[in-house]
Amino acid sequence: MYSIAPCPVVTTKTITSFKIDRIEISLFKSAIITVILLDSAGSLLDVKFVNITGEDYSKWSDDDTYVVEFVKKSLGFSDVAKPSVIPPPIPVEITITETPTHEETPTHEETPTHEETL
Repeated sequence: MYSIAPCPVVTTKTITSFKIDRIEISLFKSAIITVILLDSAGSLLDVKFVNITGEDYSKWSDDDTYVVEFVKKSLGFSDVAKPSVIPPPIPVEITITETPTHEETPTHEETPTHEETL
């Protein structure tokens, strides 16, 4: 083993989903949301804490999707792009009529007759 001066290594991780682990509520005041960030294999990448206070907290009613959308906005996440729905192709009936281009006449090399050579 060879010793070297410390060298930082940067690793890029891709977050593909998150889950809300717990919410600590101070009634009528605020909430602290524990958010678990996951990769595509479902492995833990990081844990974040998101605070909802003031007017944002008062907007939270009985619809918990508000919290999910608030977390997305706070952490700068966007929704997965939905694939556009392409309607199936409309079948079109096409009639093709064959038209002969030209009739081929057999070509013969005729040998000149005696009368033609005179």
